[in-house]
Amino acid sequence: MNHYELIYIVNPQQAKESKLFDKCKEQISSVSGVLHRSEDIGLRDLSYQIDDCSKGHYFLLNFECQPENLKEIENLFKFNESILRSSIVKKRKAESETSALMTQTKDQSSSSQETTLESVKKEAEVKEETKEENKASDDSQEQKQNESNDSTEDK
Repeated sequence: MNHYELIYIVNPQQAKESKLFDKCKEQISSVSGVLHRSEDIGLRDLSYQIDDCSKGHYFLLNFECQPENLKEIENLFKFNESILRSSIVKKRKAESETSALMTQTKDQSSSSQETTLESVKKEAEVKEETKEENKASDDSQEQKQNESNDSTEDK
């Protein structure tokens, strides 16, 4: 039996309703294959637009099966319009640890969350500063107006 890595990208609008990930796992089992790794990597930016999509939902499967059974797995991807891209690559050995793509996606999402929190804090600070500046300018305008009213009353 040979080792394979299957990666495919699904249109993000259709990713939730797509049951292809489960179908692939079932198909691998039905052809007497062994699934070593299955990852729902999630939403990532694409390098270029495909079918007017700039993001795609990534899935990765590492499995082992007979070469003659590979066609049955490939047939799942032929006429499915929700799939933007797919690739099956023959590997030398089984891979079961977390993929670099999954690790990178997790790192990006955690750093983007940190960045979002930092930007929210900065926005709050800026709003507070502007409120204080506006209050100070309103107070100074009011004081000038009072002074001008006092000087007109003296005359």
